[in-house]
Amino acid sequence: MRTIKGHGDSETYLFEPGDLVRLLKAETGPIASAMPGDWGVVMRVHPCGSLDLKLAGYSRPKDAGMARAMAIPRGHVEPCDRQGLPLRRGFSAVWDTRPAR
Repeated sequence: MRTIKGHGDSETYLFEPGDLVRLLKAETGPIASAMPGDWGVVMRVHPCGSLDLKLAGYSRPKDAGMARAMAIPRGHVEPCDRQGLPLRRGFSAVWDTRPAR
């Protein structure tokens, strides 16, 4: 993953296969199965920047029925650690109570 700094505190993330990410918004489309808080590993980055994620073995059991989320827009995810907690400094996954790193 590479981070590009913007104006002020804004950051843009360029994800690569193998990066761990957490969903911020629900998956869209006719078969929406991924919900905010689900997390997994990036399997593929499409030329348009959307991501294919593997959720099974991460936020879902290894034998989950819907093991992947396909074509998730890059803006709908954030980087996370191996426990699914966001890496953004000063931000908590639910209540914004974690102290800044």
